[in-house]
Amino acid sequence: MANQEASTPIYSIGVVKKRTELTGRQIRYYEECDLVKPARTEGNQRIYSENDIKRLTEIKKLLDEGLNIAGIKKKIGTAGEMANQEESTKSSAYDGRLLNKFDRGGRKGLTSLYPVSNRAQLYEVLDKKNKNN
Repeated sequence: MANQEASTPIYSIGVVKKRTELTGRQIRYYEECDLVKPARTEGNQRIYSENDIKRLTEIKKLLDEGLNIAGIKKKIGTAGEMANQEESTKSSAYDGRLLNKFDRGGRKGLTSLYPVSNRAQLYEVLDKKNKNN
């Protein structure tokens, strides 16, 4: 639950500037470099999570230590890679829960195993079904 709260985007760029001591231009530049990927409001304004702030602070520290942008990407990866890793972790955790349910005799709830092109959508449907039961 705490991890979910840390990934919830709630901070404006003004708050992020104060907390990280970075300029707005620096923060936007790191976004252009795919080091951070803030969420957007319906009005297209950037909003940042606690995880984004931690990442920006880490980027600042690495720059102070003498790493360039390419070196930082090698060390901590890009925002896109981070998002893929988070999705993979969620997927693996859900797969484990499904297998545990299957192994505990919940076989009547699982009637088939088949490849799915959109796992996230399948997980949402299964979660809704499990909550209704």
